[in-house]
Formats: sequence, C-alpha cells, structure tokens
Amino acid sequence: MKKPTTRFRDLDATQLLQFAEEICHKIGEHRTLFVTPTPDLSTLSAATAVFRDAVTEAAFRDRRAISFRNDQRKELETVISDLAKYVDIVARGNETIILSAGFQPTKDRRPGSRFNPKAEKLEAAPRGLGTSQVRVKVAPWEKARYYQFEYRKKEAGAEWNRLLSSRSVAYIGNLDPFQEYEFRVTYLGKDTTPNYSDVVATYAL
Repeated sequence: MKKPTTRFRDLDATQLLQFAEEICHKIGEHRTLFVTPTPDLSTLSAATAVFRDAVTEAAFRDRRAISFRNDQRKELETVISDLAKYVDIVARGNETIILSAGFQPTKDRRPGSRFNPKAEKLEAAPRGLGTSQVRVKVAPWEKARYYQFEYRKKEAGAEWNRLLSSRSVAYIGNLDPFQEYEFRVTYLGKDTTPNYSDVVATYAL
C-alpha cells in the first residue's frame, strides 16, 4: 500500500522549506479532498515562516542562532510528519491523493527487485590527532557496485558532500579539526536510487 514519504534526512534547509510550501499549496488547492487537515495549514505556514527566519539568522554562524534553527527544523518536521499521517488516513493507499497533498508516495519493493537495501552498521571515527581525517566503514553488500559516503558539518546546515568508493571502507580528509561531522552512506547497485543508512556523527581531529 502506498504511503506519503517525508525523507527529511535527504533535504537541506532550502529543500525542506520548498517541501513545506508545496504541501501547504497543494492541500489548500484540494480542500475538497483534505477538509480538516491536522495540523491545520496555518500551523504549517507559521512553522515554515519561523524556520525560514531562523535559517537566515544562523547564516552568521552564531551558535545560539544555529541551535535555534535546529530546534525550529525539528518543529517543522514534526508538523509535516503529522500532516503525512493525516494524508495517509485520507488517501488509503491512493497514489493520486498522496500526490495531490504535495507528498511523494512510497515505491513498491517486490521480492527479487533491484532496489538497494538500507546500508547497515555505519561507523565513523577520527583517524588520529592532526590528520583531519575520519575513517568511515559500513557493512559490505555483495551486489554493491559503489558505496556512496556522504558527510557534512553537524551544525552548518550545508548540503551533503559525496565520496564514491568501490570499497566499504573510506577515509574522508581535509576536514576542519575539532569540528563535529555527520555521516551517512548508501549502497549503489544496478539501481542508483539512494537508500541511506542511519546518520552517525564524530569529530575530526
């Protein structure tokens, strides 16, 4: 059965704002389908506006502003997640209704399909003091053609940087010392659609 997806971990701040605005526009446009959205659209609009302002303030790298931005991102994600549950109840697996609300429906994953499994057991650890490198390792998958490792500063709100590797272990260098970074990885087989691991974090040294 189709369900609305959120995929917050794939979205940077700009993309999340666009996603929220699209949902607000689409649900408002199809009020005959979505009669009583929960939370209501005014709650979504308010959370979107606060997060947009917080992103602007955090651009100056003030730690308090960055912390506030992160809090407001979580708040906006919560509102969108609650709306996704509402849309799921209304849609009852109908792909057209899910799309009408501004969400993307889940993909069918049949046994024996070519979809990549979720990458598992991701580990990240600093290589050593003064190296500015982090060693990342994931459980190998025999059908993987590449391992796509991605990383970003935890508090920077920047887009993910990518590193393709033919091995399940990689070294990511040229990082800023004593800064915390987030890491994720996806297997890439015959299918090139990402299916990311859980995000892990560590410090570069």
